[in-house]
Amino acid sequence: MGILKPDELSRLKSLSESELSDFLHNLPDDLLPQVAAEIDCLQFQDNYASDRSRRNAEIINAKTAAAQEVGPLPGVVNPDRREACRLDLVRFALTYFATTFYIQLAPYQTAMLDRFQAVILGGGREAHAVRRGGLKSTCARVAAIWAAVYGHRRFVVLVGATDDKSNEHRENFFHLMASSDLLSQDFPEVTPLILKAKQPKRQFRLNGQLLTLHPKDDRGRIVFPDIPGSASSQVHVAPFSLMATDVSGLSYIQNDGRVIRPDLLIFDDVQTPQSSTSPSQTDEREDLITKTFIGLAGLGVEMAAVMVCTVRAHQDLTERFMDRKRHPDWHGKVWKSVLRMPERMDLWDRYAALLGSGDTPKDGKAAAQDFYAINRADMDAGARVAWEYDKLPEELSALQSLMTIRAVDPEFFQREIQQEGGIVADKSGVRLESQLLLPRLSHVHRGQVPQQASYLTAFIDSSDQVLWYMVCAWERDFSGAIVDYGTWPDQGRQVFYKSDLARRISQEKPGASWEEAFVHAHNHLEAELLQRFPNLDLILKDWSDGEQKPRIQSQVLASANRPRIRPSKAFAPKPGRKPVHAWGDPQRDRQTGNYWVERRSDHPVHTQYDANIWKSHAARRLLTTPGAPSAVMLPGKDERGNRLLVEHLTSEQPKAVSYDGAHGVSWQAIPGRDNDWWDCFVGCCVAASMCGVGMAGEKAAKRERRIFALPGAVR
Repeated sequence: MGILKPDELSRLKSLSESELSDFLHNLPDDLLPQVAAEIDCLQFQDNYASDRSRRNAEIINAKTAAAQEVGPLPGVVNPDRREACRLDLVRFALTYFATTFYIQLAPYQTAMLDRFQAVILGGGREAHAVRRGGLKSTCARVAAIWAAVYGHRRFVVLVGATDDKSNEHRENFFHLMASSDLLSQDFPEVTPLILKAKQPKRQFRLNGQLLTLHPKDDRGRIVFPDIPGSASSQVHVAPFSLMATDVSGLSYIQNDGRVIRPDLLIFDDVQTPQSSTSPSQTDEREDLITKTFIGLAGLGVEMAAVMVCTVRAHQDLTERFMDRKRHPDWHGKVWKSVLRMPERMDLWDRYAALLGSGDTPKDGKAAAQDFYAINRADMDAGARVAWEYDKLPEELSALQSLMTIRAVDPEFFQREIQQEGGIVADKSGVRLESQLLLPRLSHVHRGQVPQQASYLTAFIDSSDQVLWYMVCAWERDFSGAIVDYGTWPDQGRQVFYKSDLARRISQEKPGASWEEAFVHAHNHLEAELLQRFPNLDLILKDWSDGEQKPRIQSQVLASANRPRIRPSKAFAPKPGRKPVHAWGDPQRDRQTGNYWVERRSDHPVHTQYDANIWKSHAARRLLTTPGAPSAVMLPGKDERGNRLLVEHLTSEQPKAVSYDGAHGVSWQAIPGRDNDWWDCFVGCCVAASMCGVGMAGEKAAKRERRIFALPGAVR
C-alpha cells in the first residue's frame, strides 16, 4: 500500500506547479523517495502535467541525494591519539571504548588483548577459556574493530555457534562502533558505517557516490567505505555460523582487481549446551574449525584466528582446544576466577551451611553475610582472585561472590568459574565418561555374536516416533559385549537424534492409525531380531505408561514368540524404601531376582526392576577393566563407529540422594541428550540376570534359564 491515499493522489493532479513544489519540499526526507515513485505513476491528463511531474521528480531526487550525502568527511580530530593506538590494542580499547571498559581491566583481560594483538599483527592462533561475564566477547569484538579500522586485516569473519549467534555478533560489532564518539572523531572514514548502524534502512553517499556498506547478497556482510588513502577502505567483516554450508570459497574482489580471502577468524562461543555434551557434535565442530574455516585463507596462507570460549562439559570443544597435544598449532589458555583457594576452607564450609539455613533463602544469605563480615580476615587468608571487581553489589568481595557460587553449585563453580571440565567426585564411583568408553572394543564385527557367548538378550525401548533396540551377548559371570543396536525403522545414517529423524513409525504403514502403526513396528522389529539372532534367550520390552501400555500388552499376547518376550517397567524406589525384589508375592509373582521381580498381577506376565540399582550395575560393567570378569565391551574395531552409542551410554550421571536418613544414588539425565540406548543396555543387563547370569556372590535366579531358549541356542 502506498503512502498517499487515492483521494490525495487525485488532488495532486489539480495542484499548480508551485503548489506541488511546496508540497514536496515540506515532506520529510525519509518519505521523499516513495512519494516520488507514486507521483511518477500518476497518469496526468496533459503533457504539461507530465512535464511538471518529471521536473518535480528531479527536485525530489536531488533533495534525496543531498540528504544521503555524508561528505566531504571532516579531518581527524586528534591524529596523535589515533596514531598512539595503531600498534597498541589495550590502549585502543581503553581510549576509544572507555564507557565499555569503565571498570579497571583484570590482568587476564589485558593479557587476552595482548595475545589478540600478537595474532592480528603477526599471525597465529589463540584460544582463551573464560567464564561467562568475563568480557571475553567484548575483548574479541574490540580486537576485530581495531584490526579493521587500521587495516591490519582485510577480511574478518565473525563465527558463532548458530545463525542467530553469528548475527548477534555482527550487530554487537556495529553497535560497539556506534557507541564510541571518539572513534567517529579520529576515524571519520568509518562515519558512514556508524550512521548505518544507527539508521540501517538509509542509504548514504560520499561525494555523490552511493556507498555499498551492507550488500544484500552477502548475508549481512559489513563493508567499510571505499575511500582513497584510507587503511580500512573496502575491509569486509562477515558473520557466519560455524555450521554454515556455504563457507568454502569465501572471498571478495577489490576495485583494483585483487582477490581478498578471509585473513582473520574470530570464534566466539561456537558450541551450544547440547553440542558440548555430545562427542559426535563436538567432533563435527572441531573438524569444521580445523579443516573448513582455517582453510579459508587459501593454499599456503596461514590463517590468523582468535577463539574465546567457556568450558561447558568435560572434553567439550573448549577443553579440546586447550589441549596442546591435541592442537599444537593453537595456543590455549585457561583463565580461572579463583587463582588460589582460601586456607580456611572449614570456615567456608560453615558459610555454605549458613546459606542453606533459615526459614527463607533471604534469611540464610543474611546469616552467611554476617558470618563473613566477622571472619573476613581469616576467610580471605591465602586466597587470590583473578578480578577484584567480579562481584555482586551487595557482596563484600569478589572472593565472597565466587565462594557463594561454589557453595550453591560445586559443579558449576568447577566448570564455569574455574574452567575445569573434570568431574566432581561422586559417591557412587560409577560415573561414565566418553573417553573411557570409546576404546572398549570387542574387535568383533557389529552384528556378530562372540564365540564365547552363553546367553543372548535384547531390549526394545518404545517411543512414539521410533523403536530403539540393543542385543547383548553374555558369559555366565556377566562378562559380555554389545552385539548390535539401532532403530526401527532404520535411519540410514550413522549420526542422528530424536530431533532430526529421517524415518518414523507412522511412515512405515501409510493410512494406518497410530495404534496400528505402533503394533506393526513391534511385530516387524521382533521378527527381524529373531531372524538375525535365532538364539536370543529373552527380549524385554519397555512397558511405558499411557497409550503405549495397552498396545504392547496386546502385541505380546498375540505374538508367536511370547515365551521369549516380557514387557518390563523400570521403577526408582526412594532410599530406605522396600526394594523391588522384595515386592514379590508367592500368590501373584512367578519369580524374583536381584532387584527385579516378574509379576503376573497384570496380564501378560511382566518384569519390574529398580532403575537406579541396575543403572549403577550397568555402569560398573562398562567401567570394569577390559579382560577382567564382568567387563562389557563395545562392538567393532573402530572407535568412530560407536560415537553415537557412547553419547547415549553417557547421557545420565549418578547423584547422591538422601531420604528419611537413608542414602542412595539417583541417575539423572543430562539435558539435551538422547538416552535410549542407555536404557536398552540397562534392560539387557536385567534380562541377563533373569536368564541366570550373575556376578560372584550374587543370588542366582530361581528360574531355569532354558525356558527362554530355542533349540540350538548358544551354550
